[in-house]
Amino acid sequence: MKQITSNVWVETETRGCNFGFVTTTDGIVMIDSPHKPTTAMWLKTEIENRGLLRYIINTEPHGDHWTGNAFFDAPVIAHEGVRTRMLNTDMAEHAARVGTFGPEEPALLEDYTANFPVITFRDTMTMHVGDHTFEMIHMPGHTLYQAAVIVKEEGVVFTSDNIFHGVHSWLHEADPDLWLVALESLRGLNEDIFVPGHGDMCGKGYLDEQGAFISEWKDYVQDAVDRGMTREESVSTLTAMIDRYPMDVEQAALAPMVMGINAGNLYDYLTGPWPPASMGTVATRLPSDYR
Repeated sequence: MKQITSNVWVETETRGCNFGFVTTTDGIVMIDSPHKPTTAMWLKTEIENRGLLRYIINTEPHGDHWTGNAFFDAPVIAHEGVRTRMLNTDMAEHAARVGTFGPEEPALLEDYTANFPVITFRDTMTMHVGDHTFEMIHMPGHTLYQAAVIVKEEGVVFTSDNIFHGVHSWLHEADPDLWLVALESLRGLNEDIFVPGHGDMCGKGYLDEQGAFISEWKDYVQDAVDRGMTREESVSTLTAMIDRYPMDVEQAALAPMVMGINAGNLYDYLTGPWPPASMGTVATRLPSDYR
């Protein structure tokens, strides 16, 4: 893992979301957890070598941020919408899909039991652990239940998936206008070390590029709507963005599908009531990488 400050370590080069942990004078706080069980077991050893894990903070409801919770004995904190989505997830199906990520995963997923959030917040929450302050702020955009985690004393922000640095952004549940608001909220923070949800570390200098890509996607689908294309036509034909960025780690084969689900979600956003009634159960129809 990369040590980015005196007390913060992050991992940006494994399948699933970026995750990290913070060492304090009263134990360790982990932000998000690995998607692959084998990675979770490796991370467990890394943390145990440094101290006692006190809390896990999940930044959003997609499974690449919380699957690994189950391999740690610590209470989980998240937005209340994250807890609701997890409780509504078919865990047997989820575990079966994650088991396809490699030959060693199925054995670790036998009798899989999720570690659900037991402490939740709606807008903001501040937690003090030892000599560190963790501020959680609801910043909907990539999902309706997105949160940023600010580690005050380290000058670090875990932005979650409101930033995809140098890799393709998933807009399959996005509210693009709220996402742009979230980016401006990140710009207004005092901290300038960003741990994005996916891709390498970055700072505020990447916010303009991230925002421009979201706006371009929205305009791209709006043009299709204005030309009278149906949702099905948009999903099957709007692929011009595919070469703009690479996909994240171990996801290259998913690029065509991502273009389709991005287009479909934005089509719904631009043409119908928002959020759609299906948003509450959308996890049941998403690929396992982003449940």
